[in-house]
Amino acid sequence: MEKVFLVCPSCRTRLSFAAVAGYQDKIVECPICHFKAKANVYQGGNVAKGGNGADSQTQMPTQLSGAMQSKNDLGQIRVVNTKQCCPLKLGTNVIGRIAQSGKADIQITNDPYMSRRHLQIDVVKTNYGIEHHLVEINSKNIIKLNGAPINRNDILKLNFGYKLTLGIIDIYLEETDEEATQIV
Repeated sequence: MEKVFLVCPSCRTRLSFAAVAGYQDKIVECPICHFKAKANVYQGGNVAKGGNGADSQTQMPTQLSGAMQSKNDLGQIRVVNTKQCCPLKLGTNVIGRIAQSGKADIQITNDPYMSRRHLQIDVVKTNYGIEHHLVEINSKNIIKLNGAPINRNDILKLNFGYKLTLGIIDIYLEETDEEATQIV
């Protein structure tokens, strides 16, 4: 049976598991650091097969989690470099850098490449459950979604596991984790 090799973007551990159809859209949890995201967020290719950057190899269970985005989970953002998690609230969540004059709901870092009001995530209740919308709010600095810059005035639907780059800081939209280190 064919194997899939991935590298955890958080702890750089190499992971492998038996290939299953549609694995790219399944949630993978690193058994070392417990980072959770869709498999397509993890690094693949030569790096995952033992190239640059992978620290060690860990065998994943054959059965991947089939859990897709929970219909009633407000979610959280996780800051990669600090591993801190910030719960999202229903409605508007403005994210930006820490500043005395900052008006962001969630202030996550003092990165000089991040605006005081860098982006907005709207948590919206719909007939289908909770949805997360990324709203570009004309910050002075760009936003990248899964590595690609977004356009001014974009409003994009987000899913758990998506990576957002704000300045030089990466954050992930994740399912709520009650045991995570929370900052408010």
